[in-house]
Amino acid sequence: MLPERIPIPESLYSIETGDPIATCLACDRSLLDGPTEYLIEKGHRRYADYDVQETIFGYALCMECHATMQQSFSAPSKHRCQAYLSEHVDLAGRTGRLLDADSYDPADWTRQCVVHGTPREELEEYQVIAHCQGDTLLLTHLPLLMGGPAIDALVQRLSSETLDDLGGFRDDHLGLPPDLKRDLQGPIMA
Repeated sequence: MLPERIPIPESLYSIETGDPIATCLACDRSLLDGPTEYLIEKGHRRYADYDVQETIFGYALCMECHATMQQSFSAPSKHRCQAYLSEHVDLAGRTGRLLDADSYDPADWTRQCVVHGTPREELEEYQVIAHCQGDTLLLTHLPLLMGGPAIDALVQRLSSETLDDLGGFRDDHLGLPPDLKRDLQGPIMA
């Protein structure tokens, strides 16, 4: 069964250009034309004292580059993260419920943390991941939103080697300011 497809929402567009993300962050492969599947990840932070929210990072990785990143995860890291997610998330049930809805609004898929159920507006930080092909969003088990506490729980399950690899990816590609580097361990796309 093929996944449902809808236009990529503007919330997943590039924070630099305001247009759809056109190339893979790691290999510069063109993403919007042709059959290349890719993942988009965006990180957001809310500053409650100032009633401001900003997008900290946003990028796309083609599935080949994503697979390369996944291979850098140590076997114990993969196992611990998969066990944590299996214990806390029913992705198949969630996907079925969302696909049974009257309309396919991607905002419905990212209203709350997939792990803890915390509403997006109550999270200080969160990340959104989406699966795309060309100019369409594929409704698979993605898109999803993961809140800061769930991301922290996953990071605690990563080996030092895997954390170093993710930190290297973050430093090489995301260009985050130093005050955010200590809080954001890296991508959660794996």
